[in-house]
Amino acid sequence: MPDPDLPAPALPDPRDEFADLGHLAAVSGVTEPLRASRQVVRTADGHDVSAIRWGDREARITYLHGLGIDAHSFDQTAIAVGAPAVALDLPGHGRSSWRDDADYGAGATAPTVLAALDALEVPPGVLVGHSLGAILAARIAASSPERVTGLVLVDMSPDFAQRAVDRIARALEDEEPFASLDEVVDRAVEARVGDDREVLLREARHTTRLGADGRLVRRHHFPHLPTGRTASVGRFADAWPDLEALDVPILLVRGDRGYVSPKLHAGFAERLPDARTVTVESRHAVQNQAPLELARAIRAWTDGHGLLHPEQKPSQHGSARQ
Repeated sequence: MPDPDLPAPALPDPRDEFADLGHLAAVSGVTEPLRASRQVVRTADGHDVSAIRWGDREARITYLHGLGIDAHSFDQTAIAVGAPAVALDLPGHGRSSWRDDADYGAGATAPTVLAALDALEVPPGVLVGHSLGAILAARIAASSPERVTGLVLVDMSPDFAQRAVDRIARALEDEEPFASLDEVVDRAVEARVGDDREVLLREARHTTRLGADGRLVRRHHFPHLPTGRTASVGRFADAWPDLEALDVPILLVRGDRGYVSPKLHAGFAERLPDARTVTVESRHAVQNQAPLELARAIRAWTDGHGLLHPEQKPSQHGSARQ
């Protein structure tokens, strides 16, 4: 039952995409949340990358979302962590521009994301990536290690079956327009994306827009490809060399009903014995379904390594897990 002392979730306001952040802060127990603002930068390769900036100081964390969603998926986690940050709309998603070649694999998008971080004046810090964003975070960390002080992978292992990755991309391409936000939510429940309708409704508000015919369509590129065209999301297994080459602390936060099964987790721990793993009650989209648990895991891990406060002495990143 909703707490009558907390503000009700805000109705969607096309003039203010951050209208419900007060509610998210209240339910998160945060009395003075960081200010959120929208920024769009043009990279040297001609792409527009849109970002949400959290706070007015230099970002210590960069959040990279997964396939088919957007930067807003990390809103509650960013509020609860409370560290200055940026959350990007990945190329082809949210308010960022689409690629002409529809290649959204980490190898293709990492240079654009790195250029965007330069344009946003983001200093070296922690990368938090969910799903496709986790694979991208690994590529960025391997290609530009001087930019990354720690890596958080949210419910993703490179061993996740490639056929499943490609099947998800094809399903996004085949998605039909929606008559209403309720229909967006109904389809998500049917697809077992989640079961909290309030959470799914918020996601629907941010990931859809009105199409020319008055129906709702997704903001991301996949359902808008010309007939006969398909998008690429790259080979997730290619992230293993990236991860194994890193010399920074790594945290895996997996959902107990997510994509990193116990078998995949065992393989991950064998290949990256120094990584820490935290398991929370959630499906794949941990930042949507268990945002406060994710925030606690990030804060405990970053505090232990002094990553958000460089003046602290980092601890050794051993093989402790929970």
